[in-house]
Amino acid sequence: MKNSTFKKRALWFINTEIERVLLNLKSGAVNREHAMGSLNTLYHIASAMRDSDAMINLCKIIDRVRDTDERLGILHIPEISMKSYY
Repeated sequence: MKNSTFKKRALWFINTEIERVLLNLKSGAVNREHAMGSLNTLYHIASAMRDSDAMINLCKIIDRVRDTDERLGILHIPEISMKSYY
């Protein structure tokens, strides 16, 4: 498998998982700490690939999730994951 094909698939995986984690957080299937752990794992994958765009995107999302009030939930976070960074 070529390196560029691997990178495209890894970016697809990262973006898909971001969407899944945020939807699960929004629906209440996971709490904030579990979502932060999942997003941190995705950040480490992006870091290993040296993809600065994905790392910046994940930092922004992690910062927004961290700053939300646990009682208010994810409903007050704007839809930030729908942008594609391929």
